[in-house]
Amino acid sequence: MNPEVVYDQLIFTDSPFVNELCLMVLVALRHQVEREMIRLAARLVDGGTEISAEQYQQNVEKERELLRERDRWKRMSIRLDVNSCKETKVLEALRLLSNSYKHDPFVKPDIKLLKLLNLRPDWPKKTTAIGDATSGGSQSPKSPRKKNYAPLPESTSLQEAFAVFVGLARDAEYCDITERFVDSVSQFLEGLKNRTKVRPFERRRVSLNPQDFEY
Repeated sequence: MNPEVVYDQLIFTDSPFVNELCLMVLVALRHQVEREMIRLAARLVDGGTEISAEQYQQNVEKERELLRERDRWKRMSIRLDVNSCKETKVLEALRLLSNSYKHDPFVKPDIKLLKLLNLRPDWPKKTTAIGDATSGGSQSPKSPRKKNYAPLPESTSLQEAFAVFVGLARDAEYCDITERFVDSVSQFLEGLKNRTKVRPFERRRVSLNPQDFEY
């Protein structure tokens, strides 16, 4: 293939496709964190007695109901003492990324995500020497305009910012960025499970016969 065609294929087709796959992994990673937190919250120490499988299921459903209330995740984070973990910024980045990816019609980054990644949400105000001289310094500069970032899979600025955020070089690929996020989340979940005091869980034998399950 012509080198120019290969370059266009890489820039406009292949890279955005791979980037979007990585972003989907990060969104799934955020939901995995949420599932683990719900399961831990359902087993928090309450008298230290063993929790039955039925009670555990009921507690899980109760936790899910509580998550429909205002400030639900904030209250759960307090109960699980999430803020004592060093990975809290990583979790916040995943949360904001997931919200932008799922809810923005054009897959654009949320302002809160931009600020967390130290990216400007707007163009800086500009003043000119002529304007200052003619106005005697009293004329206010033009209001800043909102920056129009490219969609998440295509934005070089976002990719570079994420790379720096997780401690990589600015030119790091999304695959490497995703791997760094996975490592941080794994450390967070392992530490959370080790620190959280949960009730013993009742162990039961289960059937592995395919006929006992509905697929």
